[in-house]
Amino acid sequence: MEGGCRPCAEMMGKWAKRYGSQVQFLMVCVDSAGVAIRFGKMFDLSGVVNTIIPSRGYMPVGYGQLGCSGFIVSDRNGYFVSRKTKAYLRYGTAAFLDVEEILKKKFGIYPTDRSRSDEVKSQGEQQDVLHPNWTLPSVGIPSMDQEHEKCEEALSALLLTLDVESLTNVMAILTEHFQHEEGLMRASEFGNPGESLSAFSNHVNDHERILDIGYSALAKFSNKIEPNKSFLAMKCSEVQGEVTETKKPFLAAACMKAKDSDRGS
Repeated sequence: MEGGCRPCAEMMGKWAKRYGSQVQFLMVCVDSAGVAIRFGKMFDLSGVVNTIIPSRGYMPVGYGQLGCSGFIVSDRNGYFVSRKTKAYLRYGTAAFLDVEEILKKKFGIYPTDRSRSDEVKSQGEQQDVLHPNWTLPSVGIPSMDQEHEKCEEALSALLLTLDVESLTNVMAILTEHFQHEEGLMRASEFGNPGESLSAFSNHVNDHERILDIGYSALAKFSNKIEPNKSFLAMKCSEVQGEVTETKKPFLAAACMKAKDSDRGS
């Protein structure tokens, strides 16, 4: 199994303990040996084969993605059972349950401690953005927190009043926010911009997916076709994808680089 991103790396460490020798977990870092070592210590990956790709020439061709976009599962002979499980960026902790379901249904493998799966379900419920008591977490950067709050307010208003005006407002705010965030990351050269298999590319792809959902719904409004409730999924994706532990360190580092660059100019 291949994985990446902090929540996914952490989950692989937990899986290794829960499944023991029943499953071999493999994590391939596409950044550097230093990052792989840091992740290994941070998430106790002692039960995971923690490796790196030594150079860009070793990148897989035709398949593969960052772990937060889906895990790869194969059988003991190396045949793929799933080239891409549910993406953490889109489904949150439910993506982890998808992996456990594959192990159960395809191989008859269960965690040694069954209660651990219930723990994942509980965590997912606690992170439900549609729950009345849910609050938008901070990424630790005031300017980005303000933009995320503005996005959240617009999306909440849209859920209350599903009309052209509210939807147009949402799309304008999201588009501006995404452009600002991507520009900040690109300017700081953070996340290997320009490469397909990179944190930056993955982030931008998620932005584009969200905007596609929004503009598609707006087109339906313009054609007087009642749009479906896809914005519920959009809301979840925006909040869970943009404001997760995966994004916090990524965005924070990009902002720090940008600040250092401003001081030097």
